[in-house]
Amino acid sequence: MSRPSLKQIAYNTIKEKILSCEYEPSSFFNEEALCEELQMSRTPVRDALSRMEQENLIQIVPKKGFFIAPMSITEINMVFEGRLLLEPYIIINYCQHLSDETLQEMQSLLSLEKDNIQKKDMAIYQADHSFHMCLINQCTNHYFLRLYDNLHNQNNRLRVLSGRSSNDRLKMTLDEHMRIFTELTKRNLEQAASYMRDHLINSKEASFQSFITNHPYL
Repeated sequence: MSRPSLKQIAYNTIKEKILSCEYEPSSFFNEEALCEELQMSRTPVRDALSRMEQENLIQIVPKKGFFIAPMSITEINMVFEGRLLLEPYIIINYCQHLSDETLQEMQSLLSLEKDNIQKKDMAIYQADHSFHMCLINQCTNHYFLRLYDNLHNQNNRLRVLSGRSSNDRLKMTLDEHMRIFTELTKRNLEQAASYMRDHLINSKEASFQSFITNHPYL
């Protein structure tokens, strides 16, 4: 197995720091200082920054440096606006032939969610994401997949900034996922898509409240 290039290492390292919010939203970075921190030359770092600008994770200021993309109520609204357009559409147009294997995987993820509600550890958030990805991965439109990847990146940052979800919200998410799953097993895609819209609207409202509570001045 070949070793990753310096460009890929720089990209992975910087992106992880952005998604984990170690590099906080709206903070400014000098390119030279970043190269020193990563102990890399400018070429792989610039390549990484160019890729992340295309993913809307940073905003480059020529000859000065770059800002980490902001996170605000407006940004949260735009993330969920994108998800509300994309995820129900994918259910209706790409999930007509869900395999038994995919449905079994989704059922296992629901069991994992149920078992981890009280713990509120990363396993439940990973199961949540994987549940959605079972549906997203049915899509064969690579433009949609790239868009969803960008939305997921922002959703990761939002989750870090908003803190852990309450037990009530986790239980509600499980119930909403169960309703979506039940309709998918019946091949009732229109109703599954409708339940997905409801789920995303509820998630948006919960994200608003958590974000405002944890960041009242942003």
